[in-house]
Amino acid sequence: MKELKQLRVLLFIVLIFSFQACVSTSSIKSIAQTNSASQIEEYKSEVLKLLLKYKEKLDLRNPYSCNKDLASNINHQIRSKQDYINIIENDKKLKTYEEYLHYAFSENEIRNRNDFLILGMYKLIYQAFAYQKNHTFAASQYDKKSMIKLYETLQVIRWKVRTNKDKNNQYLFKTWQNNWQLELENSDLNDLNIIKQLKYIKNNQESIFDHSNFSFEILISSMLVNIEHILRKINIEPYEMGISAIKSFVFIL
Repeated sequence: MKELKQLRVLLFIVLIFSFQACVSTSSIKSIAQTNSASQIEEYKSEVLKLLLKYKEKLDLRNPYSCNKDLASNINHQIRSKQDYINIIENDKKLKTYEEYLHYAFSENEIRNRNDFLILGMYKLIYQAFAYQKNHTFAASQYDKKSMIKLYETLQVIRWKVRTNKDKNNQYLFKTWQNNWQLELENSDLNDLNIIKQLKYIKNNQESIFDHSNFSFEILISSMLVNIEHILRKINIEPYEMGISAIKSFVFIL
């Protein structure tokens, strides 16, 4: 009888420790999920800050390609994490990021091309970050397909901004060019001495040997780095797309 009582006491102790272990494991998992969610929110906020910086630089460099009356509304929409601006183009209200990016990179003449690019990028981010659901997710609750789509599409955008031209062989966006190169585009190319007469060269503000302006590309690359951090938090290993895949990517209406 004494041995039976001792066995019962031993089983009781084992059960208590097993229960505590389960509770501890559950608590650790909960804390880890909470920490991951907090870090993801920080990365998301940084992506939006970078987008606002990108818009500011893009409008300064391409001042005739944006609607100045719409600028403050776009900025407010991004800061407030809302999605209420829908441009009408060709008698159709545009709603999806694919539609906006289609017009942003169209070879045709497009008014306010900057706005199509920024709104397309924002709507892509808005969808992937699920801001429409208006609450904080645990790391495990993010839509992995949407996050991968965001990561891939931003790589495509980075390439297209740098390389795409219109029907007149002019770059759609002035980003990587130095000021003297922009000045040269609007000068008489038949004048052999024209480079010496360019304001930024003549005043020694720039040199023809200066590196290209990578500040725009750095901003999108910084967005991608933050998204890479998010992908790892949701157990996805990020990867660089190949140039052939990027070149063949088309935004279809």
